Amino acid sequence: MAIAATYSFALTVDQLIRRSMQVAGLLSSAHTPEDEDLSLARDLLAMELDAQQTEGVSQRNIERDTKTLVSGTAEYTLDDDTVDVIVGPGNIAGTIIPSSGSETHVRAISRHEYQSITNKDADGTPSLVFVEKASSVKAVFWPVPDATATFRYSKLRLPRDSSGSSNTDVDRRRQKAMVWALAHDLAVSKGLSESRVKMLRDERDRLKAYARVNDMEQVHAQFYVSRGR
Repeated sequence: MAIAATYSFALTVDQLIRRSMQVAGLLSSAHTPEDEDLSLARDLLAMELDAQQTEGVSQRNIERDTKTLVSGTAEYTLDDDTVDVIVGPGNIAGTIIPSSGSETHVRAISRHEYQSITNKDADGTPSLVFVEKASSVKAVFWPVPDATATFRYSKLRLPRDSSGSSNTDVDRRRQKAMVWALAHDLAVSKGLSESRVKMLRDERDRLKAYARVNDMEQVHAQFYVSRGR
């Protein structure tokens, strides 16, 4: 038997909703959801997608990006889809690429650290950045850029909106977890039994925890045993 040459399986929004309703016991395999149930499930799915952004890192939603810095301007509003700036080891939030010269690191600092800087108008090549998360995500640099440069960073972005016939913006590793998460939310909204809700919640949490572990970046490590002489 031939093996399929493709590996792009993905549930559309309406397919995911239908599977979730079946898992919850709200729909048989021979039926399709009513329009009112689809509307409710789409809203719950959108909220679940946003909520999962705060629970762990999803590699599908991490993207490299750049921001042009201009002389004399310290504060910049990042793209509307930005949830956060990814901060790596050593609190490195990105790099500054000057028009000429070497690329340098930028370290992320807290609001308190930024407020503690006595001379916020000092200029030079930025080495610190305060990432402010309010109605939009802003990056405030210190020292204030004294020349045009590029801030290179990685961002965690919002999941893209999906219509009923389009694929969900979810990595394949998370599809099963999303089905069970939505099944749990639908079961609660429909007033199913406490035992059913608990079963769905337990399996949802197990699958989400597994997906979260696999979302983390992996590094290759080798350990060697030193034999004493």
